[in-house]
Amino acid sequence: MKKALMLVCLIALTISCKQKDSATAGTETVDNVTEIVVSEKVNQLQSELLVPMEIVNAEATEVTAKYGLEFGGSCYACDVANVIVDGEMINLMNACDLHTQISYKITKIEEMDNVIVIHTPLNEFVFKRVDEYPVYQLTVKGQEIDQKLYRPAGFYTLKSLLESFEVHDCGDFEG
Repeated sequence: MKKALMLVCLIALTISCKQKDSATAGTETVDNVTEIVVSEKVNQLQSELLVPMEIVNAEATEVTAKYGLEFGGSCYACDVANVIVDGEMINLMNACDLHTQISYKITKIEEMDNVIVIHTPLNEFVFKRVDEYPVYQLTVKGQEIDQKLYRPAGFYTLKSLLESFEVHDCGDFEG
């Protein structure tokens, strides 16, 4: 909530400064910033840590049974990335060691229907919402990311929702 309030204050300050510039440049900045602040879908994507998921039961009709924790990367190989979007940066953190991370500065966020594209200088992170629960399919375009520590999973959901899925932890796995 503090981040959102600070962002609104920053936007107001930016708008007042930009009014001195040409009308076209000011409008473009306001539209991009407003899109980020107002959109409920973008706010939800930025609300907390996104954890890696995979399809565990393709025939299931219920989301919590169809998707589950990405077992191989989270419990065995420790190569999959958790993701957090904080408005200014997108951070990829190794699922087994959250202190091991890489960060990308966000240059632009676009929203089209059920797709949110986060642009950075080197990559585009495309989050396609596949269900209202929410579950996002992630595609990364651009420069290749280190697959040994930060492999993007196929799907992500909010960490707070993880326990509602049938497969939500590594169980008794001791690998």
